[in-house]
Amino acid sequence: MGRKYKIFIVDDEAMVRRMIEFKLKSREDLEVHSFSSGEACLENLSLKPDIIILDYHMDTDKEGAMNGLDTLLKIVDMGTDTKVAMLSSQDNVSVAVDVLKKGAVDYIIKNSVFTVNTESAIDKIIQGIELKDEINELTARIKRDKLLMRGYFVIILTLVLLAFYYFVLR
Repeated sequence: MGRKYKIFIVDDEAMVRRMIEFKLKSREDLEVHSFSSGEACLENLSLKPDIIILDYHMDTDKEGAMNGLDTLLKIVDMGTDTKVAMLSSQDNVSVAVDVLKKGAVDYIIKNSVFTVNTESAIDKIIQGIELKDEINELTARIKRDKLLMRGYFVIILTLVLLAFYYFVLR
């Protein structure tokens, strides 16, 4: 089995969180954590989630509580590698474009198939993470191989110079 990805589900609606958790719980490659507020999500970022599914509009009875956009902006400001997909009941292109411009990697509409779409979004994000990891690994291998080739070149050049000195100049 490969890497296990940490997923945060952040939504003030318990039913939405449970539906997504139910959809994802059978997957061995995912470790799912749920939070009912942006503040709780931010407090737990030390767990280093790979992906956050974040509700755009959280109707909370706490005055001054963060909505999804505020939470997204804080996550982006922290400069983490965490990928955020925004979950919203608004089927509005301008809202989707706005959150994507502000750092979300996907926009999922809460409709009759939103749990399927959420899992699909998670799969796409995981593919992107794995691709980035592979690129980083290949880049490191190329750098290592370049250094190795330089070392071989120096050794061969040294041997040629020694042979030249020994057979020609002596």
